[in-house]
Amino acid sequence: MISLIRDNCDFLQQGIDLLERHSSQSYAKADIQIFGSSVGSHMRHVLDHYNSLINGLLRGVVDYDDRVRKTKVETDLSTCIRVAKELKCRLEKLEIELKSSLKVIVSANTGENDAGAESTIGRELQFLASHTVHHYALIAIASRMQGIAPLDSFGVAPSTLKYLQTADC
Repeated sequence: MISLIRDNCDFLQQGIDLLERHSSQSYAKADIQIFGSSVGSHMRHVLDHYNSLINGLLRGVVDYDDRVRKTKVETDLSTCIRVAKELKCRLEKLEIELKSSLKVIVSANTGENDAGAESTIGRELQFLASHTVHHYALIAIASRMQGIAPLDSFGVAPSTLKYLQTADC
């Protein structure tokens, strides 16, 4: 599990590194070509999920649907960078405190019944890594559309990067 925490911390750092190359305007700019979303809206969504896991571990139930949209994290670049750094620090502290087999309940707000499912912290960290890479791919597109080129590895799954390193491309 330590490697899963480190991987997620690395992903957060990749996001911070790209954000530091954005201006306040490019961060908050919503573009119709990417369904009216912005770099900020995707980053807020990613950070909300990390916050949901960390806070859920304290409460005993992880609820990824318990998010607030249109917050300052979504519209203010410096706030987003600060929150991303704070979440990275909180994740690093988990490395010492948790075991990957520790069970958690993940809420599944399906409408009529608020069912939950048992999971492990390790599995949820895998989900967050995959979820983050997915949204980073969208952030990479939005950034490129504004002339801000992320690293070639930004928004690319680790398994794809590994394949590309060994493939005859």
